Amino acid sequence: MKFRRALITVATTAAIAPAALLTAPSAFAASVAPSANANIVPSAPSAAHPAATSSASGLCMTGNPKYKPVLHTAISGLPNKVAAGSGWHDFTLTIDNPSQTKVSNVHLFAGVSSTDVGFKAFPTSQVSLQAYFPKTKRWEDVTDTAGHTDGYFGWGWLNPHGHINVPMRINVKKNAPIGKGMALGAGFYVDATHKCTAITAATYKIQIAAPGRHTR
Repeated sequence: MKFRRALITVATTAAIAPAALLTAPSAFAASVAPSANANIVPSAPSAAHPAATSSASGLCMTGNPKYKPVLHTAISGLPNKVAAGSGWHDFTLTIDNPSQTKVSNVHLFAGVSSTDVGFKAFPTSQVSLQAYFPKTKRWEDVTDTAGHTDGYFGWGWLNPHGHINVPMRINVKKNAPIGKGMALGAGFYVDATHKCTAITAATYKIQIAAPGRHTR
């Protein structure tokens, strides 16, 4: 659990860093399946899911604050404001590989935070998060084993210049607290060259509004 929370903290830091934001694509179409250059496989929620990181010596950013991941991540399609009790809202988590090298075992992570500073996942009783897998034609819950709206939900690989577009959606329930929140999407993978766990991540700030309020 401590290692998992450490990954979330570093992912959030990476996502809000100016360099990471500048390299992320600005917009993508919603509900797009993974491209021919990528594949995504669903997996059951687990606090210790990224087993592939065991072969790495540590987190790349921890050992080198100036480290830049090869992959780029973006979140698109979410409204700036989401009214509690307004149902499902679709968005897309995109991970790009602009390099000439195939990247394997990219472990996908996502969550919704009750604050836009740091990361504090909502309980699933207040906010639901799901990812869609075109091959199985099913929406799968993204959650940890303790009832929080964050977790590892799949893994994939990326060919050179390939990308993964993951259709996702959130449901902010009527009992969710009004205020600022944040969606986080990330990919964790082993950087074989530097022998460390690399993180590519993006955040998207949202405002949770009172039930019945018009949002966009």
